[in-house]
Formats: sequence, C-alpha cells, structure tokens
Amino acid sequence: MEINPQELISILKDKISLYEHLGITVISISSDEVRFRVALAKNLNHKGTAFGGSLYATAVLAAYALVLAGLKGHSIKTENIVIAKGEIEYLRPVETDFEVLAKFPSPEEEKAFYAELVSSGKVRGSIESYILGGGGGDKLMASLTGLFVVKL
Repeated sequence: MEINPQELISILKDKISLYEHLGITVISISSDEVRFRVALAKNLNHKGTAFGGSLYATAVLAAYALVLAGLKGHSIKTENIVIAKGEIEYLRPVETDFEVLAKFPSPEEEKAFYAELVSSGKVRGSIESYILGGGGGDKLMASLTGLFVVKL
C-alpha cells in the first residue's frame, strides 16, 4: 500500500511545523523515491541564493517522507522516526527554485532496512537526498547522507 501525497502533506504539516514555511510542493512520493519542488523565494539568504539551513532542512524532510512512505508501503505502524546524523555537502550556490530527491542508496539496502525493523523493532540506516537545480534543473547542487533511526 503506497502513501498518497495528500496524506503525506497532512502528516508533515501536523508533525513538522517547519514544513509549511519552506515552500515545498510534493512532486512524487513512493516507497522508492520522494521528490519535492522548493521555492527559492521562501529560502533566500543575504546573497540571494538558497540558505544552507533550508537546503539541509528540505533534504532531511524528503528523507523523512521517504521513510514514512516506506512504512506505509510495508504496512508498518509507527511514526517513530528520527535523524541521528546528517552530513551535507554544498557543491554550488542554488539561485533558482530547486528539487529535492530522496532515496535509499540501493534497493537491497531499502529491503534490509524494513526487514530489520520488523525483525528487531529498531533500525538505523542511511538515506540519500540530492538538491537539484541549475539551468536545466538537474544539476547536483548539494547532497545529504542522513542516518535515520526508526523504532516500533
């Protein structure tokens, strides 16, 4: 069972108050991949580019949404999700609206993540988020690797 975008948006609005301030539009969501569109105007810094904290926050939110979608897809009833560690690399200034793409490093790691959660009641695993922008909208601007912990 997949989560629908409206259900995700409701959960994010209810649980993560920062969500509404970041100018996020959900493009697509599945247990395999989450893609957001983010308005630059809501995330400007003093240089007229995207604020680094906003890039980090949107990348973490996309990864969080991916876990929510995966939990729903695997019929696992918990919303006990936290990021334990996040490392972001800023590659170039973001000067336009941008997209955030979140996914597991591989399909095998995704399967192992949910299998361990079900078998042990707790899991720690990495999720990758990519900030995409530039002229064609597909240039890698920043990337985040987040270590997420989920408990039943």
